[in-house]
Amino acid sequence: MSGERIALLGPNGCGKSTLLKTLARLIKPITGSIEIEGLKLTSMSFADIARRIAVIPQEEIPPFGFTVREFVTMGRLPFGNGIWDSRDDARMAEAAMQVAECDHLADRNVMDLSGGERQRTLLARAIAQGSKIWLMDEPTAHLDVAHQLQVARLVKGRSSEETVVAAIHDLNQATLMADRAIVIHEGKIAVDGPIEEVLRGPEIEDVFQVRFDRMKAPSGRTILAPRA
Repeated sequence: MSGERIALLGPNGCGKSTLLKTLARLIKPITGSIEIEGLKLTSMSFADIARRIAVIPQEEIPPFGFTVREFVTMGRLPFGNGIWDSRDDARMAEAAMQVAECDHLADRNVMDLSGGERQRTLLARAIAQGSKIWLMDEPTAHLDVAHQLQVARLVKGRSSEETVVAAIHDLNQATLMADRAIVIHEGKIAVDGPIEEVLRGPEIEDVFQVRFDRMKAPSGRTILAPRA
């Protein structure tokens, strides 16, 4: 799993977000156990988990009027030894905002941002956090096409040592950022494999109860168009 870009696919209510919350230890697993680097998730402190896992939710509105710079720098909290930000924390936050293209918002109040601007701020916080695992819930929600592509390129371009697991609603967006797909149906895995094989297979139509026309883009990736 290390270094993979995994898309969690499935209809609304199938369990994608629940799985992400379980992986982040926000809720307890109903059965079984989860291990990271040989350690059981339930035996780790939340600080230890945060050093290893960055969570990018679909929506998060802070309870206070932090600036974007302050909010992004909070990604460094699991690595701090006190309440003050270090120079390295500030440097990593500034670099993260530049990568996520929200550095021009640095002094803005997070609560005053649009949905797309806030999503880029969440992404910058995860970059600043520097964790090896990203859990993303609908990462391109609220974004315009240009920034959807930017997020896809950013995810694809992460280090080979980093793993991304993203719940994605748009099947065609999934092919831009993932190399593996796990299709969930009624809380269970319906199919798991290379994303191109999954999108060409019959299971995707059975799960979504939709018939698709499949086309090849010039880049070689599969594009699905639902039949009317």
